[in-house]
Amino acid sequence: MRNGLFTLLVLLPTFALAEAGHASQDSWLLLALAIIIGGAGISWIVRKLTLPTVLGELGLGMLLAVLAHYHFGFWDQVVSNPTLALLAELGSILLLFEIGLESSFRDLVSVGKHGLVTALIGVIAPFLIGCWVVGEWVFASSDIKLNLFLGATLAATSTGISVRVFKDLGILRNPACQIVLTASIIDDILGLVILAFVSGLVIAGTLDLITVGHILLNVVIFFVLALLVARRLTPKLMKWVLKISHEESMIVISLVSFCLFWAWFAHAIGLASIIGAFVAGLIMDEVVFRKANQPHWYQKLLELSRNTTNQETQQMIQDQIIVRHHHERLVDLIKPLNYVLVPIFFVYAGMQVDLVAVANWNTLVYGFWLSLAAIGGKLISGVFLPKSINRWIVGFGMVPRGEIGLIFALTGRQLGVFSTDIFAAVLLMVVVTSIVTPLALQFIVKRGLK
Repeated sequence: MRNGLFTLLVLLPTFALAEAGHASQDSWLLLALAIIIGGAGISWIVRKLTLPTVLGELGLGMLLAVLAHYHFGFWDQVVSNPTLALLAELGSILLLFEIGLESSFRDLVSVGKHGLVTALIGVIAPFLIGCWVVGEWVFASSDIKLNLFLGATLAATSTGISVRVFKDLGILRNPACQIVLTASIIDDILGLVILAFVSGLVIAGTLDLITVGHILLNVVIFFVLALLVARRLTPKLMKWVLKISHEESMIVISLVSFCLFWAWFAHAIGLASIIGAFVAGLIMDEVVFRKANQPHWYQKLLELSRNTTNQETQQMIQDQIIVRHHHERLVDLIKPLNYVLVPIFFVYAGMQVDLVAVANWNTLVYGFWLSLAAIGGKLISGVFLPKSINRWIVGFGMVPRGEIGLIFALTGRQLGVFSTDIFAAVLLMVVVTSIVTPLALQFIVKRGLK
């Protein structure tokens, strides 16, 4: 009964405006956002079924894509709306910024070697599988451009979904999850180089070494500036900002501005904006903000800690509340924004896959083999990790293709490399890897598989 009522409340506004073709764009976009944000609450129903919440958001997006396919109401305009796309991008940026804030730079460096090995295997293995196994055997293709693009698409990694599942399961600080985070950064860089390599080959017919070299130079400059220069200058900058105001509003403004600047900087030099957002979170140090105004409840607890004579109470307040507050304060300030924008990102990602359009036998067969290769190619990535690290978490954490896979697919389509059937099969692969990952990770964590 509850589920039926919820569905009615979500779809009723759509029925009401199904024939309202004269409504202004602002009005239907606001209504669409209300339905997407409110409808993302279905993820909590999914959670009660012991499934990852992200599946509810992706499922809602795919449902709305079906409505768009049949031109029901205004949904066909929503799917390609640039304002919604911008909000979804902001959601992905702030999600990775939050993860960067929660992650320790020292922890990432400590698993750096393992992350590098995981990333290299996770790129090379699926690339070779895509080029030779899928391209030459499944598609029986002798077109080197198509085969290379298939390999590049399978080599891509988008860990936004994995990260969300890690957070839902409370295992983000697990070494295996930190390896996935580190490997995903390296994967994005390698994937960009591969995309530049293949795209240059398709466009020019020859490999443009100057383009690849330029990208590699930009990558080096970005990380040198971010992890060596900015980590030293940022505390001084934030102390100067706090001289203007010590209020929480100033802290939130500073955090969001800093995140967006680094996201822009990464995009400006040819990297994914989410890499910049994640690195921004790593750079930001909560110690800088400890002299800022603290919440009222924090002041009361601090006063209680000073006045009580009970040693156990003092220790509990100090260790369990005050220390935790300092460690998680910046994350807690960003979370309210993410409660709204992150679901938009996952719903929008689901909306980009038209399940009706890909419903034919060729697409299903191609999609099956692509999905199998995509999953198997990434599972291999954790094969050389120590036994103390859960290799299954690492392998499945690297499986999703998400928005990165969509970017590769759209590039291949625009360059005329992918036919309609192959393009649809790649989209199906993106959906399958996005659904399989949260289910597999939840199963692995609950069963304690090694």
